[in-house]
Amino acid sequence: GILFTVEGDRWLVTLIGGGRDYPPTDDAAWLEFARSLRAQDIYDAIRNAEPLSPIRGHRGTENRRRHFEGSARQPENFIALGDSVCAFNPVYGQGMTIASMGANALNECLCEQNSSLENFAQQFQKQLTKVTAAPWMLATSEDYRYRETEGGSPNLRTRFMHRYMDQVMKLSTFDASVRQVLLEVF
Repeated sequence: GILFTVEGDRWLVTLIGGGRDYPPTDDAAWLEFARSLRAQDIYDAIRNAEPLSPIRGHRGTENRRRHFEGSARQPENFIALGDSVCAFNPVYGQGMTIASMGANALNECLCEQNSSLENFAQQFQKQLTKVTAAPWMLATSEDYRYRETEGGSPNLRTRFMHRYMDQVMKLSTFDASVRQVLLEVF
């Protein structure tokens, strides 16, 4: 669960489930889900609060990556970026950032390009693959924590990422500066 203040002396509350244990969308059951969390802090903060909007649920959590850089059958100078190339589980909050990084990569490629656009699309798609590699690894590694995750299986790199992120999360609960950086990254 996540709770933070927003403008107008309001709070934004997000409850997240995994392994097919999802927060319900009716008020009473949603509040009960908040109470079921390991720490009671969010429940204690919201149990007497007045909701300002209906509860919204979202279960579109798949990660999807398409490899246009290796496609021999695409129109000349066809490029793809954003979610058409790499779409993430929204819980990680990476989609807009990666789309922006892809746009920056496109700009860099265009600035570096000579007057000929020969092979430009394929070169750009290869560059975009590099831009999305680390965020993709992080997102898919975290999703493998759930037994219900479909598609592939965890490898040595995934297990390393789990151990690394476990240490970062643990440290972020005791060190405010680490927590701040982690929240800025998210």
